[in-house]
Amino acid sequence: MTAAETMPRTAKTYALAILAAISLLGPILELLVTGRVEPYGNFAMAEVFVSIAPIYWWYHEDKNEMQYRAGRLMNAGVIALAIVALPIYFIRSRGWKRGSLFVLMFVVAVAVTFVLEWIGEEIGAMIVS
Repeated sequence: MTAAETMPRTAKTYALAILAAISLLGPILELLVTGRVEPYGNFAMAEVFVSIAPIYWWYHEDKNEMQYRAGRLMNAGVIALAIVALPIYFIRSRGWKRGSLFVLMFVVAVAVTFVLEWIGEEIGAMIVS
């Protein structure tokens, strides 16, 4: 495998690691600053906004790896509503069989971010108390 072939996977791994760090550290920071976690508060909205960059970075690297030419609507959809646009992208870029597997992995990844947020809340609560 050449360096060019490993680069997208490495970049995609970094993007996922950054997303995981945002999910874990966001609630900790919120608890340290405000003393509580609000599900739809300003910190949660900021966390969603900051998460857009690593999500799009991952998508961009995957799109290049798959040699998929996405249109402006798909690119904008990933930025505006990734939870809808990414499953569509997976099916269109990989076909129904592999795409469905990636949709399932996407669901697992979203679940992992929720678990990381819960862990972050627990860690933050231990730090604050």
